[in-house]
Amino acid sequence: MKKELTTIGLTFSVYGECFDLEALTRIAGFPPTDKAYKGDALKHRISEETFWEYKFLPIETLYISDCLAVFEQKVHPFLEELSAFIKTHQLTALFQFCVNIYNEEVPALSFDTSAIDLLHQLNGWIDIDQYIY
Repeated sequence: MKKELTTIGLTFSVYGECFDLEALTRIAGFPPTDKAYKGDALKHRISEETFWEYKFLPIETLYISDCLAVFEQKVHPFLEELSAFIKTHQLTALFQFCVNIYNEEVPALSFDTSAIDLLHQLNGWIDIDQYIY
């Protein structure tokens, strides 16, 4: 039987009152894994805001910084344009981490100054959900 390892996944969302989802997709150069306009019917509710979301695959790691490194590598080519889009449309970015802890492998949930700077550039905040198995 294979031993489960701790994984950390990242979902990056941009949300706000109303903005052009296709314009954000053009900036990113890749499609979101989920999106909706304010008022759209979702699976169990009505969307309260317009959002564009990209869910990264979970990584077997004990460091949240590994997930941020994957994110930074993906958005680096268009970071300035993304930042300008978020500020122009008064949007907010959410970095939602899902931490699945196995075998008492406790991960490091720390953010260095470059991560904090990235959050600031994207008007972002962090949400961390932890599940212990």
